[in-house]
Amino acid sequence: MPTSRIEVFTERSGPLFDGAAERAVYEWLDEVKLEAGHIGADWIKIEALAFDKSGRGGTGRAAEAVTVTPFGAFNDVRIFGGMIAGEVWWPWLEGISRRNASTKFPGYHTFRRTRLRLRRYAPELAQKRLEEYITRMGGTVT
Repeated sequence: MPTSRIEVFTERSGPLFDGAAERAVYEWLDEVKLEAGHIGADWIKIEALAFDKSGRGGTGRAAEAVTVTPFGAFNDVRIFGGMIAGEVWWPWLEGISRRNASTKFPGYHTFRRTRLRLRRYAPELAQKRLEEYITRMGGTVT
């Protein structure tokens, strides 16, 4: 009985096989997270500069206390409102402190609104940044 033998040899190369595409994806994600964090912090600072429910005028310390810090194992980013005794206490300004109940101050809810606003803006930001990384992932932008 006749037999046949077929040998297939394929050489794999390029960004999908050498890890460049995977690295580009993680770099893209890290860049988007960091940029979104800085944009959100800027939005919070802009709102904080206008805080003036007392009528005495804002000092700007609440805006100065807002920072963007990395955390976690996945290069996540946290927007943090500072807590400096006698100067600024973001939990109270946000309306989530126990002190809000006694002072009857409802808070500005700046972080909460910014979080919702960033959720709507993030897909657009990610898409803009993705086009820069597609070629590094082995694709083409049309």
